[in-house]
Amino acid sequence: MTDNPMRSQTKTDRRTKIADAALRVLGREGHAGLTARKVATEAGMSLGHITYNFHGMAEVLAEAYRLLSARLREASDLQTGAAGMSPAERLSAFLQAGFTPDFLTPAHIRTRIDLWSAAAALPEVAATELALYRHYRATLEGLLAPLVPQDRIHALSDTIMATLDGLWLDWMRRRDRAAVENGLRVLLELVRHQLSPPSQ
Repeated sequence: MTDNPMRSQTKTDRRTKIADAALRVLGREGHAGLTARKVATEAGMSLGHITYNFHGMAEVLAEAYRLLSARLREASDLQTGAAGMSPAERLSAFLQAGFTPDFLTPAHIRTRIDLWSAAAALPEVAATELALYRHYRATLEGLLAPLVPQDRIHALSDTIMATLDGLWLDWMRRRDRAAVENGLRVLLELVRHQLSPPSQ
């Protein structure tokens, strides 16, 4: 007798598979077109697997948000993990990691914007979005710490986070690579203007 492949998967595996399917549906059809049935079909599962592994579509969206952010975090870690990089080089790599071709596809940007919108209406997604935002920001502030005085980090982080979000939105509207590169360059120039004085 052949084992059922669904039984051999852990619950975590199944949740990840469902979240990944939800991301693909979001990328194609947007939040308005997302249904449990479409996600189940995309994942190659029965509708019952959705209801067994999640309490509702809000929880599916929250898990999809975590998966999307984990992929960006992995890309950032890969870019900033090279040996011998200076603190400024690590910061530059971190900022640029989210603007590689994989993260600038129309489907990815549409999904990101739809998840932001879902966070405004669904408490489960909002809680996930806030946790992920805080984690990303903490990483950013850790990269800024060797470069700028402590009392400037908070305001600089506010500016960088808002600018990154704006660059993703601007890319969705205009697809102007030069505008993205200009925005990232200006952010790095702003950091350089805030550099800590050399220690005596």
